[in-house]
Amino acid sequence: MIDPKTFLMIFSMKRYFYLLILIILSCAISCSSDLDEDVLLQEYSHSDSRDHVNEFNDDDDEDNDDDEEDDEEDDRNKHPSLYFVKLDPNVSEDDVEDLLDDLNAEEIWYREEINLRLWNTTVFPYADASGSQTTNIDGQIARARTRARVSGATPNLGGVVSNPLSSQGIGCFAETIVLSHPGEAEIMISIFDTGIDDGLIPEFSGYDYVEDDEEPNDRNGHGSQVAALVYSLVNQNGVSDNIKFDIRRTHDAQGLGYLSNVIPAILDAVQAGADVLNFSFNYQDLNEDTADRPMRLAIDYAEQNGVLILASAGNTSGDNDRDTIISFPASYPNANIISNAALNCGQLISDFSSYGSNTVDLALLGENIPVIGLDGRDALQSGTSFSTACITAMAAIMASHQENTDIADIKCALINTSQYTTELKDLVSSQGIVDFQAALANLNNCSP
Repeated sequence: MIDPKTFLMIFSMKRYFYLLILIILSCAISCSSDLDEDVLLQEYSHSDSRDHVNEFNDDDDEDNDDDEEDDEEDDRNKHPSLYFVKLDPNVSEDDVEDLLDDLNAEEIWYREEINLRLWNTTVFPYADASGSQTTNIDGQIARARTRARVSGATPNLGGVVSNPLSSQGIGCFAETIVLSHPGEAEIMISIFDTGIDDGLIPEFSGYDYVEDDEEPNDRNGHGSQVAALVYSLVNQNGVSDNIKFDIRRTHDAQGLGYLSNVIPAILDAVQAGADVLNFSFNYQDLNEDTADRPMRLAIDYAEQNGVLILASAGNTSGDNDRDTIISFPASYPNANIISNAALNCGQLISDFSSYGSNTVDLALLGENIPVIGLDGRDALQSGTSFSTACITAMAAIMASHQENTDIADIKCALINTSQYTTELKDLVSSQGIVDFQAALANLNNCSP
C-alpha cells in the first residue's frame, strides 16, 4: 500500500507532466495558426483582391497582368463572357476558326468598318491542350493577347444610366433654357439610351440592340425622358419638320448597357445619316491612352464622317482630367465631341457633376429639369444626362442653320460665347455658362 508522501509525490509529478503536455500543444496550435495566417496573407497579396466582382475567381496561370493594373481594371463593370478582339484585317477564315476553337469562343459579330470583333466565351472554366485552366474573363483576355494573330483583346464594359439627386429644391428651367426655331437644313439626331415609350415622339427611326428587333421600346424610363426632352426643346417655338429623330435602344430595363450594343449602334446611326449623336450616359474607364479602345474606334468613325457627339461628363463628382477612372466617351480627345457638365440654379457646378478644364467643354443647368417618361408621367430629373440633352437640342438647331454641318463652328461658338464666371474658370473649358442665343448669333463668325 502506497504511503501518503509517495502518493502526493506521484500526483504532483503527473500534474506537472499534464501541464507540460498542455503547454506543448498550445504552442503547436499557435505556431500553426501563425503559419497559416502568413500563408494566407502571402496568397492574398499575390492575388486580385477584387475577384468577387467577376463571375469566377481568376487562377489562370496565363494571366500575367500586374496587381496594380488588375486592381484598377476591376473597378470597371466587365461582361463575364463577351470581349472584343482585333485581328490582322487580312486574316483568313480558317485562322479565325482556329483561334475561336483554341480560345473556346464563338464570334457574335464582326464590324469591318473598324476591324473589330465581338467574341463570347462559351463556358468557364475550360482547359487548353496543355491542361492550363482559364476560369474567367480576365484570364480569357490575357490568354487571347498571347496569340500571335491577335493584335488586341479588351473587356466589354458596361455602364448604368443614373439620375442623381438635386442639390437644391428649386427649379429655373423655364427662364434658363430658351431656344429658337430650327433653320432650313434637315438634321437627324440619334439618341442612344434605354429606348422610348409610345406617343412621346410622333415619328422616328431606330433599332433595339437589347432585344434585337426594330422597336426600341423603353422599359426603364431614362431614354424616354431624354428623348422627349430633346424633342420638346427643338420644337419649343413650333413643330419643326426639319429635325428628325433616330432612337437606338442600347440599355436594358435596369439601365445597364454594354459597349457590345453601343458600338454597332454608333456605326449603324452614322450609316443611316445621323448628324448629331446624343450620349446621356457614360462608361467609367482608365485615364490612359485610348487610341485602340473599342468605343474610341466607333467615335473615330463618326468623326471621319462628320458627325457631332454630345456626351455627358458623368455624375461622379470627379475630375475627368486627373482621376484614375474617368467618364467616356466624354473624355476622348476627338474634336467632334462636346462634353457637358451640370449646374444648379445658383450657376454653380452641381455636387454630383464631373468636371475638367481640359476634358469637359460646357456647363449648363442640369438640376430639376421637367421631363416626361413612361406612361406620360411628369417628373423633375437631375444629372449631366439632362444638361447634355438640352445642349443636344441647341447643337441640332445650330446645325440646322448651316448649309453643311460644321462641327468646329458649332463647338467653337458654344464655348467662346459662354458667360464667364470665376466659379467655373478652372472646371470646364468654356469657363462659363452656355449662352445659346449668343452662340447662334456667332455661329459662322467663330475662330477656335
